[in-house]
Parts: sequence; C-alpha cells; structure tokens
Amino acid sequence: MSTPTPGKQNPLSQGRTPSSQPPHGAAATPSASTPFSVNQAVFSPLNQRSSPQQTKKSSPATLGRSMMGSVNFDSPSTAAALMDINAALDLGLQTFNNLSVSKEDEMARKLDNVIAILSRCKGLVSEAGLERLAKKLELEYMWESSMGSDSKRTLIVAGSALELLIEFCNDVVQSVALSFPDSAEIVNKHAEAAGEILSNDLRLRNGQSPLTKSLDGFVANFERLAVLDKLSIMPALNLFEAIAGIYESLCRLHAWELQKAREEASAETRAREQYLENLVTCTKSGKPTMNARGRVGMALEYWKEDWQITFKKPSLREWADEVGKRRWSILVDCAPHKVNHLNPVLNPVRISDKWIGPNLTKIPHPGELHAATGLTPMIDWLEPESTFVPISDQTKADPMQPDPSLLGPRLPDVVFHAAFDPPVHIPEFLWLQIRQLGCVMDESPLRHPMTVDTFDSLVLPYPPGQGPDGGDSRQISITKRARIKDDATPGKYLLKRHATSLYVYLPEPSRTLTGMTFSHPQQLISILPSLRQYVFLATLLENSFKEQPDAQDWTDPADKKLSPAPVRTSTVLTNQTAYSNMTTAHTTTTTTAIKNEIPPAPWAPEQTTQAAKEGDDDDEPPLRIDTTLTMDPVPHLKVSFPFGEKHNNEISASADVELEIRENGAVHVLSQNVLTEANGNMVMRGGSSTPRKAEDVGALLERLNEDVGRWVEFMRRFWAPAATGTGTGADSAVGRG
Repeated sequence: MSTPTPGKQNPLSQGRTPSSQPPHGAAATPSASTPFSVNQAVFSPLNQRSSPQQTKKSSPATLGRSMMGSVNFDSPSTAAALMDINAALDLGLQTFNNLSVSKEDEMARKLDNVIAILSRCKGLVSEAGLERLAKKLELEYMWESSMGSDSKRTLIVAGSALELLIEFCNDVVQSVALSFPDSAEIVNKHAEAAGEILSNDLRLRNGQSPLTKSLDGFVANFERLAVLDKLSIMPALNLFEAIAGIYESLCRLHAWELQKAREEASAETRAREQYLENLVTCTKSGKPTMNARGRVGMALEYWKEDWQITFKKPSLREWADEVGKRRWSILVDCAPHKVNHLNPVLNPVRISDKWIGPNLTKIPHPGELHAATGLTPMIDWLEPESTFVPISDQTKADPMQPDPSLLGPRLPDVVFHAAFDPPVHIPEFLWLQIRQLGCVMDESPLRHPMTVDTFDSLVLPYPPGQGPDGGDSRQISITKRARIKDDATPGKYLLKRHATSLYVYLPEPSRTLTGMTFSHPQQLISILPSLRQYVFLATLLENSFKEQPDAQDWTDPADKKLSPAPVRTSTVLTNQTAYSNMTTAHTTTTTTAIKNEIPPAPWAPEQTTQAAKEGDDDDEPPLRIDTTLTMDPVPHLKVSFPFGEKHNNEISASADVELEIRENGAVHVLSQNVLTEANGNMVMRGGSSTPRKAEDVGALLERLNEDVGRWVEFMRRFWAPAATGTGTGADSAVGRG
C-alpha cells in the first residue's frame, strides 16, 4: 500500500468570533470651540465629525480636558458650572460607550451561539464529509481509486500511530478497516473490534438512506482515537499502548476478584454467573471494557441500575445488558497537561502493563491510599518507571534555549484523563478528598465561582422561575402512581396513588464531577465506593420524587398493543437508553437469601400474548409517604408511612424507618418498627425456619428498583400485620418472605 501523502491543509475558519475592534486606528477627538459644539459632537451620532466608533475610542477624561482647554472663564461660579458640565459629559459619554460595547458584545454572543448550534451537526456520511473530518482532525489523507471500477474509491486516513481505510462505492461506505502499524500486540488485538464499531457507525442499516445518514456516532468514536494519535510522539510515546497497559492490569484484577467471588459464594449463588459478574462490577474494582457497547476505547464500568436483578432467559439478559438498564462508567483517555495552580506537579503518562504486582495482593500497611477503600485483601499497586520523550523541534529551533544535546530526554506533556459517563453529583467535601489524592477535576467554564449548588438541587432541580429561598430546608411534594402486581387476579396490575413528600434539612453544598486528570489507576479504584454511594442516592431520589411525564396517561395495554409506559426522565446524561422503572419488582438479595425472579416488563422482548389488565384506585385517597433527608456526615433517610390493619378506611398505626446510604450503595437500617414480634411478621411463610431480620428492610430497598414508593407498597402488602399468614405470595415475590 502506498504511503499516504498529506492533503491540502486549509485552515478552518469555523468557530472564530469576529473581532469587535475597528479595522483601523481610533479617530482623533473632534475639536470643539464652545460647550454647545462639544455636546453636539459627542451626543449626535449623525454629526459628520463623529461616529459611535470614534466616540468609543475617546475617553471622557480626554474630552473633558479638551473642553476645559478650549473654554476659558474668569468667574469662579462659571468655572464651577463648567465642572458640573464636565461631570455630566463624563457620565453621559460613559453610558453611550457602554451601550455601544454591549451591542457589539451581544452580536458576538449571538454569533457564537449560532456557531455552537451548527457545530453540533457533524454532517452526513459521504466522501466529502469524511474528507472534511480528516482535515479538521489534522490527519493526513489520500484517495485511492480501484482498478477496473470508477465507482469504487478508498479513503486512507493516517496519523502517527493509526491508519484507517474506508471503502466507498457510489458514495456509500462498504467497509472499514482500522490498524495500528507500529504498535504492540496489546494494541493490535483490539483493532478489529474498534474497526467494527467504526464500520457500524458508517454503514447503512435497514431503513436508512444515504441522504440522512449522520456522522455523529462515527465522529464521537474517531475523535477519541485522533486525540490519542495527535498527542503521541512515535516511537517513544504511544498513548494507545499506555491505555492498553492500564486495561491489561485492571483486567487481571477483575478476573481475580471474580474468581474470589465464585469461591466465596454458596452453591446456589455460584450458579448465577450474571449475578456474580454484577457483584464484582458494583462492589469491587469495577469491570474494564475495551471497544464495547458501541463505544471505541477503554471504559471502567462501576455501577449498573438494578444490578441485583437477573434474568433467566438469554434474550432478556441480552436486552438488559445492551439497552435495558443504565450503566455508570469512567472513560479512560489522555489529555494535554495544563499547568494548574492547584496541582502543578501532576505526574505525566507512563507506558506500562504492570501497574499491579504479579501476585495481585500484599499485606496492607497503615497509611496506604488503598487501605481506606475497604477492599480486602490489599491490592499490590506498583509504580512503573517514567516514560521519556525526545526534545521537541520547537525547543531545538528556539535560540534562547540551551543546546538540546545537553538537556537530554524530557517527560511528556500528557496526562491520563477520566471522563465520567454520566456525570456524578458529589458533596463538596468528597470533591476536596478526591483532589487530595492528586487528581485535578475539570471545571466548567460556565460555572460562576460564587455559585453554590446543593445535592438535592442538582438531582431534583428547582422548577423554572424558582430557586432556593435562603433557608436551611426544602420541601418537595408530588403525587405519583406505582404499578403493583395484583396477586388476586393473574395478569392484572394495580395503579396505587402515592402522595410523597421529601424534606431536605441543611442541604449539602455539592458539585458535578464530569472529568478529572489522574496519574495512577489506583486513584480511580479508590474513589469507586464513594461514587456508588451517591449514584445510588441520586437514583433513589429521582425514582421516588421526580415528576413522571404523562403520569396520568395510563392506557390499557390491550388497547395500545403493549405500548411502553412513560420513560423516566433523568438529570444526568448517558449514552444508554433510559430504562423505565415501572417493572413489577419481585427481587431478592444474597445476604438474606432473597432470590430475584422478576417478570419481564410489558415492553421487553419475548412477552406473553395475553395482555395485562390494569386497575386504578382513584376512589381511594393517596397513600402519604414522608421522607426526610440529611447529608452530614453520611446520607440519612427517615421514611414514615401508614402501616397496620385497616379499620373504617383508616390505618391503625404508622411505620418509621431510619436508613443510611453507605459506600457501594449499601443500605444500612438504623431503626425500624416494620419487622417486630408484636406485628407477628418475623417468621417467614412456606414453612421456613429462618426468621426475617431488620436487614431485610434495607435489602428490599436495594432491590425494588431503588424506589421508595414501591418499597413502601411491598412492605404494606406483604409484611403488614393484616397481610401476615394470608398466603405465600410474598414469599414467592422475594424468595425468602
């Protein structure tokens, strides 16, 4: 294959803001012989001797001095009056000046907004579109025509470490091939999978047209590769090998943790491979992936929505893994090293696949960073040697720099970068703790330095036109409907109305973590338990207290042919399809042997042909559920709801449950009066001799779709004194009762 030659590197003019400065120098200050003529020259835009541009370049002080020099009065009163005129001129001219500048700034701002909107569209898949993309990314490219066919052409895009071949036929992509010619095997073994993802982004699918095929997906993936290629300095610094080295080390760690989970699990749990995989991903060191789920590059998955719910049918498992449930992950890339006053000595990238010792574990020592995460046994983290690069050409050409032969190699100006997908809301004190680990967080340029957000306002934003009232509390009240399975009638679901209220006392100042630089994968692993803690809390608040779109529009599935229920909105962005929280929850736990057999949602694949019927409870008053949230020192929830026997449409007693949301999203029960000897619901049904425990109350919340309303409804129906001993429906629902 011929070596690609550079194409025309025309500089792009997109994104430039027209300068507000005039093309020429400032005009001279107009002369004036009387105060009246000065006023006319300044305040008359139509005067032939003046223009707004000229006026803007003349300072008020200059005009004042000019007027004072041209007018001469001997009377003190006249001089005082003249000073008043000068002050008035000063104020009026400044106002006019500000008005002129604000208009030009407003025009520039609007133009920037237009350019930003247009830049969101990456173009269409075509020969011209991909050629423009190669120019924008500053990559070399060339066209190669196919012998014997005028309709086939191949676009070859090359950088310092990658090569991409895109074959066209009549302006339609036929095939894509990605390679890394000068990279090690740990990089090349992932080239085929990455090329397949890029090919899927470019090739037409069933029902798609070449006139509407967008480049958005391809640009998002290929830009990640282009950034690594541009920052690489071959052959000394290959950033593809640097990312692959971290991936290899974390894969060894994940495989070891998964094997330990199999050894420690019971025989029944050991057979549930999907559950063990989720357990390691969401409670240990996460799951590293490379070129997975339609995304090129490395990611570290650390949380999964409803991770303890598993499916027996392979089709349902595939649906849940691909599009059914949200996932939280960290995208690992590289970025230029920007000197930061908070951490100017950030360690640059290092190329190594030995970030962890050969035995993976060691005896922990006091004061070590990883000892605070609670992950046992201790991971044997290593410190690879530094990677050096030769002196840059700019340094050699600078006559003010010393002789390059005397300087020797230097450290690269590149650092590892982690992007959080989706972003995570965390308290301010956790933000500072992460910074103390040696990480530098990305700061949003749009965020005002004096802005103070709270955790509840980030997760549950204020309605438009409203905001904090300056007090130390906040109240949120909504009415929702929970979809509950009716055990009395197979295939029927009931819609229960809930009047839920959230009381937030002493809101915690918080930030949104979008990305950060790091120097060692140990820093990523050490913050995972805390990230899961606040991801779980945010999901719980969203599911329980966020308005559902079209909540009143519940239609019988038989009438709409199993149309999907309304999808829950979210305050965070993710590339996965939002998974609705309306599935019937029959879930379980490992610590309390609660099994999880959940019937599929009506819109999931392979559903039964018999349509489910739904009933409403509009005749009944909504169930009142009050929740109090405090954040210091750990998230603390107190939930109160009616609980007991029903007499004359009134509940005889109420339940109070106090919970803590701890690391890894674990729910710890501080106090509860649901499972008590007085209620007679401590003994399981079905003849089991194992009594229920207080921990079951918290475990149930972790597994019932992380929703307070569904959690309360389950306990009232199956654990209330009136429900005790009425059958085995609850036992089959949660496995242990």
